[in-house]
Amino acid sequence: MSSVRSDGIDGAGEPVLIGIDAGTTSIRAIAFDQRGRKVAVGARPTPMRIVETGGEYEPDEIWGLVVEALSEVGAALAGRPVGGIAVASVGESPVLIGDDGQSLAPSLVWYDRRTEPLVEQIVARVSEDRIFGISGHAVQHYYTLPKLIWMRAHWPEEMARARHVLMMADWIAYRLSGEMATDPSLASRTLYFDIAARRWSAEMLALADVDTDFPAPVAASGTALGRLRDDVAAATGLVGAPMVGVGGHDHVVGGFAVGLREPGTMIDSMGTAEAMMLANAAPLSDPEMLNRGFYQGAIGADRTMSYLGAGIFSSGGAMEWLRSIVGGIPVETLIAEAATIPPGCHGVAFLADLGGLSPPEPDPYARGAFVGMTPQTTPATLYRAVLEGLAMQSRMIFDGMVSLPGVETPRELRLIGGVSRNRLFLSIKASVLDRPIIVVEEPEATALGAALLGGIAGGVFPSLDSALAGLDRTEFVVEPGADTGQYGQLRAMVFEGLHARMRPINRSLHAYLGGLEAR
Repeated sequence: MSSVRSDGIDGAGEPVLIGIDAGTTSIRAIAFDQRGRKVAVGARPTPMRIVETGGEYEPDEIWGLVVEALSEVGAALAGRPVGGIAVASVGESPVLIGDDGQSLAPSLVWYDRRTEPLVEQIVARVSEDRIFGISGHAVQHYYTLPKLIWMRAHWPEEMARARHVLMMADWIAYRLSGEMATDPSLASRTLYFDIAARRWSAEMLALADVDTDFPAPVAASGTALGRLRDDVAAATGLVGAPMVGVGGHDHVVGGFAVGLREPGTMIDSMGTAEAMMLANAAPLSDPEMLNRGFYQGAIGADRTMSYLGAGIFSSGGAMEWLRSIVGGIPVETLIAEAATIPPGCHGVAFLADLGGLSPPEPDPYARGAFVGMTPQTTPATLYRAVLEGLAMQSRMIFDGMVSLPGVETPRELRLIGGVSRNRLFLSIKASVLDRPIIVVEEPEATALGAALLGGIAGGVFPSLDSALAGLDRTEFVVEPGADTGQYGQLRAMVFEGLHARMRPINRSLHAYLGGLEAR
């Protein structure tokens, strides 16, 4: 399924910019004008072969669908020139490349579990402290390195023929331009990137029996790779000999589009789940960040930065879950009624752990919970309690980040995502965080960020700052309200101790359910 739309906006003669967003569910190619207004769209569902441990992509199939999406964009542009193209994608999924530049094997989806047994093997060969010192991460099965080790053991012929490994965005950019490179944000999802030195680690790559020439060279996002290949231009109808630029990891590239450009900027992306990303001047060297459930990565565009990240696994999803269990009441009705309920919800509190406890107190046995319900508790009360509980969890993540040594003090908080349309939630969140929230209305942040990087590569913009300065988009600021003090008391008296009080109960529930399953 795909769609193409031309908005008929001004500036029809100037070159457009194309961003490709290769995500878990869809592949989207979107042309924007130089003010960030959408001109044309081509999209296809992302094909994935489901297997018992997760899934696999076929790189050539992915490429074919990119060409189809770009062809629809080319048809809609009808000869309008393209000034630049770049690609953002999911992280961790590797594409093996042979001497002829063709892919050699399927690409494992990032969450595929077949690599779980390799975690202990990696730690047995390189200590956890040493791995953190190099990569800035703990060993997890979803990084690229365990995937390469698994491929070496199970697909030995393909690994023997492989000359390079690319991330998915790099693979698409390579097919567009004929040149290979990756960026720091994707490189830092591999477990073999030295996050402080910003180069490939020979020590970590040796675990997969490859050397530092095996991955693509690392270059800043927006670096020019090469012109669009003639055969691709002919197949897609794109004109103007656009420059293809280095892209990056979808979360980071989407952050670029909404202002992730200097240390101290926090991007809060809210959808079904929530991702909070704080730009920092340098990576953290204290492994305490891992113990508290945070992760980090490298950023390279106009300036060299790092980021500290955290997530709430069910954010907008928790709101929809609540609505579903109270009979599907229209969200507008719930919001209107919840707005009449005072802060604290008449003593009802919600612990926002439906998807497991997020930082700063990660707990694998965590569960969501309502406390303080009475016969007078209404669906609107529960709905507001969910909003307050989610905002409280964001505040605890925020405070946990800032408490770590070496973390920049956040100077601005920028929020994106579909949940941003819930004005009651925004007002609660601003009061709980006790700081203004800049809400950016940009539904295609990832594709727009990639397009801006293409514009930098093509010389349309001299810098990311310049690209962002010219965007035509809606932003508004939500200030903390008069209820900020009440929420501060609620946090101190109830929420700061609620996780700890629930921990033994959750462990008992886990043991009880395990006993039932064993019967």
